Amino acid sequence: MDIVHETGERIRYYRKKRQMTIDQLAAAICKSKSCVSKYENGQIAIDLATLYDVAAALEVRVTQLLYLPPDRTPGLPGGAVPAFFSGLDRFYCYYYDGRSNSIVRSVGDILEETEPGSFHVHMYMNVDDYGHYHLCENLYDGRLTHFDTLSLLVLQNQHMEMDLYQVGIPSPYMNGPVKWGLAFGISSRPLMPTSTKILFAKSPQKETPEFEKSLRLSKEDIRLMKLYNMLTIL
Repeated sequence: MDIVHETGERIRYYRKKRQMTIDQLAAAICKSKSCVSKYENGQIAIDLATLYDVAAALEVRVTQLLYLPPDRTPGLPGGAVPAFFSGLDRFYCYYYDGRSNSIVRSVGDILEETEPGSFHVHMYMNVDDYGHYHLCENLYDGRLTHFDTLSLLVLQNQHMEMDLYQVGIPSPYMNGPVKWGLAFGISSRPLMPTSTKILFAKSPQKETPEFEKSLRLSKEDIRLMKLYNMLTIL
């Protein structure tokens, strides 16, 4: 992956998402239009100070403009991280949206450790291409905190603050390729409370009919909901 081209592509993406012209961005960071164009096309590398200026102008975090390759670290501190997340710096999420009858794919980047057992996370939701997963419908910023029997993921939409989601992931100390969780919050489209089971995976999954079926609420899910008057994920 060419880091210079990747950074330029991200600058272009967030500029267009803000409906900002190259001229406007150039004026905001005190650079020429041709210079900004070269940044976006990957013709020249952007210096650190200018990168911060661009992030401020686009109202995004600097980390959103950076390319983060997989396995960029030798592993997270094993003592503070349960088995499923140990050494993991990127995860993949799937849930089934019955409103559109489709699977929603997301990618999460685990960033720096902010305090023992708690990590800064970027979540890219509704991804079409894993090769360019940052080109997503919604970007969430939040934290992943590990407890003895539960990992808790709290996320906030960077463009709509009321869109706040919380995801509980039971038994993360049990290792495996996938892990089920329960997500709940306020959906912004349409405005309504939502709750859904969500699958976490260490690598992209094959979206077979059987896989899609596993994401839907099953008869056993309904039985447990009736029994406990709640949606339970085991």
